[in-house]
Amino acid sequence: MFVVDEAMAAAVRRAFDERGEWPAVAQLRRHVCIDDNAEALLAVRTIASWRRSPAPSK
Repeated sequence: MFVVDEAMAAAVRRAFDERGEWPAVAQLRRHVCIDDNAEALLAVRTIASWRRSPAPSK
């Protein structure tokens, strides 16, 4: 288990969007020690799918 802050998530999403899944896995591994490729790919796909929630309307 690991914690993802907004800066790390943004870096992973940027790598995913610009270069694809495996470069995003490499980016994730710069921040987190994950040895299993399947686990790292699942984490990248999860992070890439996150988008910031819209601000609540007042």
